[in-house]
Amino acid sequence: MINKLKLFCQKHYLYLLSFFIPFTIITFYFAYRNMFPFGNSSILTVDLGQQYIDFFAYFRRTLLNHNFSDIFYSFSNGYGGEMIGIWAYYLMSTINLILLIFPAKFINAAILLITVIKYALSGLTFSIFLKNQKIKNNLLIISLSIAYSMNGWMIANQLNIMWLDGVILLPLILMGIDRILNNQKPSLFIISYFGIIVINYYIAYMISIFIAVYVIFSLYIKHINFKVTLIKLSKITVSVIISILLSSFILIPNLIELKSGKASYTLLNMKPNIEYNPLFMVTKLFNGSFNFSQMPSGYPNIFVGSIAIIGFLAFFGISGIRLKHKIAVLIVTVFLLVSMFFQPLDLIWHAFQFPIWYPYRFSFIFCFWIIYIAALGLNNLGNEIKSKTIIVSALLIIPAFVYTAIEINKFNYMNITKYIISLSFIAISFLIIHLSNKRSIYYFICLLIITIGDMGMNMFTSLNGISYVSNDDYIRYTSLLNSHVEAIQKSDSSFYRISKDFYRTRDDTIETNFFGGSAFSSTIQKNTTDFNNNIGSAYTSGSIDYSNGTLVTDSILNFKYFINTSTLKHQYSMIQKTSNRNDILKHELQRIDVFQTFKSNSNLPTIYSTSSKVFNKINAVDPIDYQNQMVKNISTTNQDVFSDINNYSIASQNINKVNSINNQVIKKNNLLKEATITVNYKEQKNKVPYLLIPSNMNQTNASITVNNEDLYLPDKFDSNFVVSLPNNKRNQIKIKLNTNQIYTGNFKLVNLDFRKYLNQTKYIRSQNNHISFKNNTFKAEITTTKHNNSISTSIPYSNGWHLSIDGKKYQIRKINNQFIGVDHLTPGKHKLVLSFYPNGLNLGIIISLITLIILIIISILMHKKENRNRFSFLFI
Repeated sequence: MINKLKLFCQKHYLYLLSFFIPFTIITFYFAYRNMFPFGNSSILTVDLGQQYIDFFAYFRRTLLNHNFSDIFYSFSNGYGGEMIGIWAYYLMSTINLILLIFPAKFINAAILLITVIKYALSGLTFSIFLKNQKIKNNLLIISLSIAYSMNGWMIANQLNIMWLDGVILLPLILMGIDRILNNQKPSLFIISYFGIIVINYYIAYMISIFIAVYVIFSLYIKHINFKVTLIKLSKITVSVIISILLSSFILIPNLIELKSGKASYTLLNMKPNIEYNPLFMVTKLFNGSFNFSQMPSGYPNIFVGSIAIIGFLAFFGISGIRLKHKIAVLIVTVFLLVSMFFQPLDLIWHAFQFPIWYPYRFSFIFCFWIIYIAALGLNNLGNEIKSKTIIVSALLIIPAFVYTAIEINKFNYMNITKYIISLSFIAISFLIIHLSNKRSIYYFICLLIITIGDMGMNMFTSLNGISYVSNDDYIRYTSLLNSHVEAIQKSDSSFYRISKDFYRTRDDTIETNFFGGSAFSSTIQKNTTDFNNNIGSAYTSGSIDYSNGTLVTDSILNFKYFINTSTLKHQYSMIQKTSNRNDILKHELQRIDVFQTFKSNSNLPTIYSTSSKVFNKINAVDPIDYQNQMVKNISTTNQDVFSDINNYSIASQNINKVNSINNQVIKKNNLLKEATITVNYKEQKNKVPYLLIPSNMNQTNASITVNNEDLYLPDKFDSNFVVSLPNNKRNQIKIKLNTNQIYTGNFKLVNLDFRKYLNQTKYIRSQNNHISFKNNTFKAEITTTKHNNSISTSIPYSNGWHLSIDGKKYQIRKINNQFIGVDHLTPGKHKLVLSFYPNGLNLGIIISLITLIILIIISILMHKKENRNRFSFLFI
């Protein structure tokens, strides 16, 4: 057994070292940073800690508990949303199965292991690719595989763990193309390209662009005639189509979902702008040229190490490489470089949508290209010292260092230490590559040592400034929230939503498995964000948060429970308070410790009968007007439940005189002094007060306190925002100007007559509709009348919902462009069944299965024939 193991290691040491050297370096760094299980830190930071961790928890729960209906739809996703898109973007990597092995409390250790394995697999696949490219020396292959697996893009985007599979599969995909062009079987290409489409369609799109570039490049440098070129192109095209057809089971339902979500933000109007000075990219080739500020907006992460840079430049000075080949390499390189600063090309690479954070997401392809060409250059570099090659390389490298030295203070990710480190590595690499004996084993050992040091130092200097979440804090928070949610769910098995005035992330609902009104993902539906805009709740293009609702929206959206932070919240560093829900304090208090749990008795049923007015289009001037009209559309009267508060007084300091807070221009009198405006209002008897804040009164322009407590607002919001106000005997709103001038817009105080609302919705709340919910299916018994012949729900509309009433299929209508409704029912009792199944899933499965069956049949038939016919390239 030991002998067999030794023999295996000797035979495959190239691939073993290409895997385990990056694995070891990354593991040692994470251990140095005390990441769990090596310490009390974790790998969680930015989106990995605010979004992906929650999806991984959902992944574990869904598969381990066999909750397979949750794969398609979940009411933990915002107000309710399709989940196919989340699987297709975040969760389809087979490496994620590691999560199932670890207990829930060790989930951070599982994610760390997945990350390390993805680094290592990148090195492994690149070594396989280089070996296929006939790179002679195994130590050279190992060196460049380490450089590829730890390139600048990988270091900067390790937290975007679902993208890393693209770096793993890219070498195999291109190797598959080479095989097709060399008249070999297309199986490697089909399997690997199919894999990346299934794992992450977004990265697959970027790789698809490069596939086209690589195919054109490869055909150009080969000496083949036009007819042969067409044949090879047709083989590649057919292989691409096969891969797409095989992935239809996930691709088709996901594309249908995207149509009403992310695709709504597509930009087709491109402007020929230069995004920044292209010379700035030079600094990103320096060791450690990354920090936190490069995440939201920065330059391409293209660090590849000194060996790759010298090798790339050397490629162009090698006489044994044809000029045609060099020109083709130069054209591809220029195209990739221009793509990283010319806006139209940048937009195309990103599927016609500018990234929110993490710019130039395709730059891993540039890293691959540079290291690949460096491999060709170093592989063909002879022992002869060519002064021309040395001079040309020096003339490119020296100005880059001079420019960076002059402009170093412009780049906050650069400092003199990083500059000296880069200069040292480049100088040593330059001398060794150009002056050493290329036949000596010590030459290649030096390259390996330099690469390990260079790439390891880059990781150290790049990531040391990034902070990470404490593992204990994460576990304590999730355990605490789980205990409150589980207590609610054990006592009440009906369908309802739970709201909170805090979060660790907006995906707390998905992580903890309860129905809410918050979500953060790249697949969120535009209708959902628009609805939050309409009702005055927090949203961005990729998230919603329902922590600041009103008693009206609580009731209509069936928020039955509210979890509120208490004065003990300071004991938990991960609790981020997000709203001031003074209005829920009169609800029934059920539990109090770090959190307080309140129960409402005024929520409407999830499904209820009402009049056809519910389908009336709402044209509102602000969220308060919108909520008034929502109530009118479902109630028996046409009365507003919200009204303006006008009996308040204003006191000001260092501003122009104003008599109102609505639609006023407020200016500082003395620009050097603090300016404030104070609004005093008294107790609103039998009413519930709220404040409407327009977007220009955000925290950048103004600081707002209520009764000397900070008002919790999003850092930025693009529309009017509604917040709950205290209703003490005397109350004070203080606005401090953070700018010299501000326009208050539709800033106003309003009252809710909640008794009136309860009277107007009494008919609905009294309905006993025997609603049940299981496996994404609602069942209800609804009684309609002549005047109330329609059905309204708080279930978000989606193409996947299918309705039957009294055993017959029934057409669904949209309410407020967001929720499911039904109209024109006959008076009487009706049995309603509303079930969800992803639109396009069956079609996708059928296409995938038919494609697979055809391929298997062709493969069997072709294996029975010794002579391949002209369609032999199809079989796997």
